[in-house]
Amino acid sequence: MDFALNDEQQMLHESARRFFADHHPLSRARKALPLADAAQKTLWSDMANMGWMALLAPESMDGLGLGLTDAYLVAEAAGHQLLNLPWNSSAVLLPLWLRAEGTDHAPEALTALVQGILAGERAAHCVAEQDRLRDHVAQCTDVVVVRGMHDDAQPLQIAITHSTSADDATWGLDPTLRQSTASADAALSWHTLSHVSAEERAHARRAYRLMQCAELIGVAQAALQLGADYAKERVQFGKPIGSYQAIKHQLANAWMAVDNARLSALYASAALDGQLPDTAFACAAAEYTAIEGALHTTRTVIQVHGGMGFTWEHDAHLYLKRAHHLAARLGGASKALTQVEALALA
Repeated sequence: MDFALNDEQQMLHESARRFFADHHPLSRARKALPLADAAQKTLWSDMANMGWMALLAPESMDGLGLGLTDAYLVAEAAGHQLLNLPWNSSAVLLPLWLRAEGTDHAPEALTALVQGILAGERAAHCVAEQDRLRDHVAQCTDVVVVRGMHDDAQPLQIAITHSTSADDATWGLDPTLRQSTASADAALSWHTLSHVSAEERAHARRAYRLMQCAELIGVAQAALQLGADYAKERVQFGKPIGSYQAIKHQLANAWMAVDNARLSALYASAALDGQLPDTAFACAAAEYTAIEGALHTTRTVIQVHGGMGFTWEHDAHLYLKRAHHLAARLGGASKALTQVEALALA
């Protein structure tokens, strides 16, 4: 099958890259601003005006009804600039659940939440009920706690609550994200999504994880560009360090790792959209190549920069830390490889 980007998708990717570069540079990502900040509110509203919240939303709610490849391109561009707003949960996971449940059967709270997201007025981050360390503290308006997010034996249930304040935030490995330890959820009001089939749950879960892979690939692309630019500018012994095999071979290997990951992820998005029989394997392969490619690339870029790459003031460590954070959220490379092996043997 042909899963190359068409002209419209290329334009979408280029516009998303320009938008995030202009509106969310790394200097801003470093600040880990809360959503209450006026600039963050404007950014989220502008993203909605660009139509990026409506990519997968039901057409009955004025959604665009596009595919996951289009969503992938926005997620990759967001990862490139280390976006620290919960776009994946807001624009991918929740609309897919709502579309599967049907607007006629969906809980009013979920419908209202997605409508607020489409308008750029609300931002939601989804967390599994058992997840005790939660991201995007004060960087969203709502937290959606999910039962059965990873276990299809449980009914799929959600509870929507307000995000905690910035005062409750703690700092994890990634300094661009705010985190907190989950509080007790006993008082939450739960809503069951009874019309979402097991196949639709798996589809939404894979799509959500694929968007995290897209972020990883965007992170790796940005880090690789940073390393390549430095290798061309830094002169040692009268030559740019990129001319030496010890450097250029490492960067070439990193480029291959990122390119392989991107091709795997694009195929996985096409497989999900087309409901191909090898979708599960394609998504597992995309996760493994994205995790391995991003970690290898960001580590290489640190080494290319030498002692300067380890300093807090340099941007290289931001990419490395975001890559480790996303890899941990996906379960790590070993888990992804185990899944690939299991599906291949099956």
